[in-house]
Amino acid sequence: MRAIIFLAGVAMAASWALVWIEPPFAGPDISPMALVQRGTLSLSAETSWQVWVFLGGFVAAGLAALSALRGRGSALLSLAAGLSPLVILGDALIRADGVRRDLGLPVPVEFSDLAQSWDLLQDFIRAGFWAYAGGAALLLVASLSVLVSRR
Repeated sequence: MRAIIFLAGVAMAASWALVWIEPPFAGPDISPMALVQRGTLSLSAETSWQVWVFLGGFVAAGLAALSALRGRGSALLSLAAGLSPLVILGDALIRADGVRRDLGLPVPVEFSDLAQSWDLLQDFIRAGFWAYAGGAALLLVASLSVLVSRR
């Protein structure tokens, strides 16, 4: 299980620097690192909890990978990293209109219709998103497996 946690943690943490969305006609590629460099995401006293959870997920994933590499228990870090995208997704679905404006996407996206949103975005999603989503899913399943097996 440690190997899965290590690989999933590395994938999720590495997605920080990978391109997540490549806009079709204009605009820079979207990745978490690029959003921080452009100032779209920043950490300060006024930063929303969603940004802290989002950025903390990368830290938790990296720490879970390091912990697994050292042979230590990393189920709680893996759980935190795996849950962070679900928390952000749940909040984004609740606040769909505001999220669209905050992201500043160059194409109109109506998040209340998930099928339409997926049809529009699937052609522009790149490896960073899949590394993040896949790493988070594996971390969540692995951490739950470890936590349940301890009972």
